[in-house]
Amino acid sequence: MEELDIYGFVRYMKMPIISIIVPVYNAERGLERCVDSIICQTQQNIEIILIDDGSTDRSLDICQKYAKIDCRIKIIHQNNAGVSVTRNRGIEIARGEYIGFVDSDDWIEPSMFERLLQEAENTGADVVMCDVTTVYEDGRTQADTITQLSGNRIIEKADFTPSLILEMAGSACRCIYKNERYSNQLHKYPLLFPFGVKFSEDRIFNLYAFGQANKVCYLKESYYNRFMNLKSTVHSFHSDYFEAYKKAADAIELAIRCVWEDNVELQKVYLKQFIGGAMGAICNYYYKTSLMSRVERKNAVKKLCEDSQIQNAIKIYGADRKSQWILDRKYTLLIIYANLANWKHGR
Repeated sequence: MEELDIYGFVRYMKMPIISIIVPVYNAERGLERCVDSIICQTQQNIEIILIDDGSTDRSLDICQKYAKIDCRIKIIHQNNAGVSVTRNRGIEIARGEYIGFVDSDDWIEPSMFERLLQEAENTGADVVMCDVTTVYEDGRTQADTITQLSGNRIIEKADFTPSLILEMAGSACRCIYKNERYSNQLHKYPLLFPFGVKFSEDRIFNLYAFGQANKVCYLKESYYNRFMNLKSTVHSFHSDYFEAYKKAADAIELAIRCVWEDNVELQKVYLKQFIGGAMGAICNYYYKTSLMSRVERKNAVKKLCEDSQIQNAIKIYGADRKSQWILDRKYTLLIIYANLANWKHGR
């Protein structure tokens, strides 16, 4: 049975085929653009789960406004708990056969979920991924594509190389996933975002998703628009940057051990990323927005260089010039590098 809402959209009285989860936190600036793009999907049999994560601006009011005009929208309001907890809450209540994610700063093309669903049904893939267009504040755009794949591709687990996994696993918003309750394949490890991990949540989620999927379908077609807010978390100062990166590295190592048979080459690929994160932490200590004193910054660099986890990672993966500075505790060179890198990138 169907009826039309005031915009002429079909109001479905049956189970949705896709549940779209949108974490919302102080997103009033771009939230309407985001929700409009979901409401206007050509695939109308969807469930839209807007989860307000303790916003202090008008975000909840905006969500409630949309819920009044579209019965497919479900609103959850919670105390601030972070994006992983928020997405997991959406996963727990999602009724759709497939699950997708959209960040509240972003928006999607009208045919995104119809197209991804079409490929899921045609190929039987548990995960379908598309390309992304990154949109900057000044209007510039940049294609975000999987460079190692020249066109549409069906990928089984044995087809994944460590470098391909590294490139593909970075974002959950460009994918749809078979909801576990509808899957014929029993997942030993539930598809949930890691709790208490500040960085690489999507990457950890996708390591488990790809590692347990019957196959992954990739479309070299862009349907997702990612708004690059230079004031977002990834561009901000974090006094716990390195500790957070260590926690993410531990979770990644565990995922590889659990669902990728502890692949040595894959572990090495992510050790390299961890080493890069250590260099990023040193730069972060010296951001313009850093709240650390000069002495605290230098002590943080020394503490990082003394850390056994990063020392072991460099010894296992192999050292380049900058990571050798960490091994050799060349604090001054690392600090000079951080200041030059931040000056170059305007941080």
